[in-house]
Amino acid sequence: MLKTGDIVQGTITGIQSYGIFVEDCASSFKGLVHISECSDEYIGDLSSFYKIGQDISCLIVDIDPINQHISLSIRALDQQKNIHDKPNPSVVHAYHKFYWTSNENDVGFGSIAANLSDWKAEARQTYNIRS
Repeated sequence: MLKTGDIVQGTITGIQSYGIFVEDCASSFKGLVHISECSDEYIGDLSSFYKIGQDISCLIVDIDPINQHISLSIRALDQQKNIHDKPNPSVVHAYHKFYWTSNENDVGFGSIAANLSDWKAEARQTYNIRS
């Protein structure tokens, strides 16, 4: 089972202006390395640094269990490497996002759409708006 902080090996399956898609059929994961997580340096064109079919190592920085999205980072993995004979950090900083949608609860855009007409009517009455 994959978890935040794991180092995974994968193959680049797609390159877009915003990031690279990485997949590994053996461990059945698909993830995205956002362009900001590719390097500490500015990268104008990802396709000049990475190629489809290239094997890379990434660090899992976030997993969205509801949508099954995995956020990956090459930059965080590079920061773990031994630089100038200093010891590797024991803890890698990983980001965790909070997701406000859930499969168990009726929340999200569906509940907003269901209540929108009532909210509009209440606002019209409160602010004396004629429609």
